[in-house]
Amino acid sequence: MSTATTGPIGPVDLAVIGFRGELRQEGIRDAVARAVDRGAVRVLDVLLVRKEDDGSVRMFDAESPEGAEELLGFPTVMPDLVGEEDALTIAAEMDPGTSVIVIAWENVWAADIAAEVRALDGQLLVMERLPREDIELALAAIESKEETS
Repeated sequence: MSTATTGPIGPVDLAVIGFRGELRQEGIRDAVARAVDRGAVRVLDVLLVRKEDDGSVRMFDAESPEGAEELLGFPTVMPDLVGEEDALTIAAEMDPGTSVIVIAWENVWAADIAAEVRALDGQLLVMERLPREDIELALAAIESKEETS
């Protein structure tokens, strides 16, 4: 799995994903690894935070590409992009007995588009992520309409 940066750089997302209880890393790790293998994303950094029932906080931060490879099964490009200060800020908002994975990834699939926009002196004016639930409702409404036609 290559993490070297070559060519244009795509947009970068920072996702904070919460779970009740312990994080079962294998599923997340495998899903991210598949996205990396497909060339869709390049993982820049990952941080795991666990807030115990008693309020104590544990943080798992891969501080080197090799450490990330041990934790995740693949290296990251910019270890320490997300750090302890970020983890403590996130932990302050977490409920006891929960876990969070913080992952920064480059959207490699969009790098060429972003490069072309910059080359044409364009700029991104708005970018919004639509909630899955909204899309599912819209698709269900279309399907229902087609069935009644």
